[in-house]
Amino acid sequence: MKVKQLLDQPFYYFNSTKRKWIYIISAALFAHFFLIIFQPYGISEEMDNPANANFSKFLFFFTIAVSTLVGLSLSQFVFRPMFSFEKVTNKKYITWFFIETLILTLVNFGFSFLIPDLGNDFEKELNIAFQVKNYFRAFIILLFPFFGTIIYALIQDLTLEVNELGEQIKKYHNTFNTSDKQTELLLKDENNNLNLSIALNDFLFAESSNQYVVVHYMKSGSVKKHILRNRLKNFLNQNEFMPIKQSHRSFAVNLLNVKHISRINNKDFLILETDPKIKIPISKSYLKAIKDEINQFTP
Repeated sequence: MKVKQLLDQPFYYFNSTKRKWIYIISAALFAHFFLIIFQPYGISEEMDNPANANFSKFLFFFTIAVSTLVGLSLSQFVFRPMFSFEKVTNKKYITWFFIETLILTLVNFGFSFLIPDLGNDFEKELNIAFQVKNYFRAFIILLFPFFGTIIYALIQDLTLEVNELGEQIKKYHNTFNTSDKQTELLLKDENNNLNLSIALNDFLFAESSNQYVVVHYMKSGSVKKHILRNRLKNFLNQNEFMPIKQSHRSFAVNLLNVKHISRINNKDFLILETDPKIKIPISKSYLKAIKDEINQFTP
């Protein structure tokens, strides 16, 4: 996918209350523990400074977590709706991320009036250059929970999509009665000459191999192979009214024999009911077409 296409897609990752809270809480926890563990930006010197009591150190890190929680809550639940940034593209949300960092910096600055920073040097807080540095520090720290939540949302959506498709496949099977499944499937070569005929329900999948199509089907309880001199695209056109759909650049599958969809090593595969050991790859570009086909026959 091109960068421009990606930027023009809708930003939907934080469009539910649950996901907003996941982002907010993970950001607060990350900022809190990141600063405690790594002590960047001169914090390690302040931690070694005997003038800073343990309670002051506790208040400092606690304030970071609370100000992050408050700042992001205001950003996500108040200002985003107020400034119509709820339903925007990825490109437009990048602008909001910069604004959100500014909100976070201002909230943290506001908290400094209530709880002094380490070193008790409040004049430093009033320095514009110091706050600009704080802005970029907040920007860098916020990137980690931001992308972490997006990855979580993507995985969650893919898992949900996989589960929904599995349920839809079951309903799809039920729309075909026994006689439909016994329909004869005529396998033809590139010249449209009949090469083999089998029951539709016995056909498992077809795999493209250069100018040939390897047909996998059931016969006498075992998987057999038959080679057709044909292109996969032509094979699909010859059987366009059958429940046979392309799932991958090199694969087409009989949807009547699909049991469910499974994710293995972050890749999607169609698992066949006849032989669960057979895993047919399914790419995202063909997933929508298969879902559309299934949805035509399921309530």
